[in-house]
Amino acid sequence: MAPRKAKPAPESTPRKRVGRGAVQKTRAPKKAGSSISNTIPKQRLNVYVFGSGSSAELGLGPKNAIDVKRPRLNTNLDAEKVGVVDIGAGGMHAAALTHNNHILTWGVNDNCALGRETTWDGGLKDMADDDESVASDEVELNPREAIPTAIPREKFPEGAKFCQVAAGDSATFALTEDGFVYGWGSFVVCCLSFPLVASSYF
Repeated sequence: MAPRKAKPAPESTPRKRVGRGAVQKTRAPKKAGSSISNTIPKQRLNVYVFGSGSSAELGLGPKNAIDVKRPRLNTNLDAEKVGVVDIGAGGMHAAALTHNNHILTWGVNDNCALGRETTWDGGLKDMADDDESVASDEVELNPREAIPTAIPREKFPEGAKFCQVAAGDSATFALTEDGFVYGWGSFVVCCLSFPLVASSYF
């Protein structure tokens, strides 16, 4: 009886070699009917501030101490009356989210980082010819920058519910419950003077 010849094994697909330290990316399957849902914080926070406030970044008001050497409770962000649930600090400005879905901003409004109008004609003093400077305790900060103030609701789409805020150098961002990110301020060399949708995912 003649021996049977074995069938040749099918050619296998060659494996790709991954170098040491390389990261291999895989795409996760998208579930049908899935949607983004971020948790809105509920815990009201006590906000303490310290450091330099010469540009109103501490949010203590126009006439309070400019330099705070120890943590001080910010009464303009009272936990019961205001109810801050999230906060973000940038280079010279800050933003806070309140329990009733308002976004407060304060500090330097360079490139529209505060997302609202802060023009103020006050605070200018006439100086005598022999005066060289004005004492620091006589300088009054712009109250529209020094007092945490809410961005008008009409700046955002109706029904937008926020869950987190973040502040950068001259830009501010807010994340919504359904995953949209709104941003305003500077972007490279552009000025975004009003909130807009930056991305639907993050």
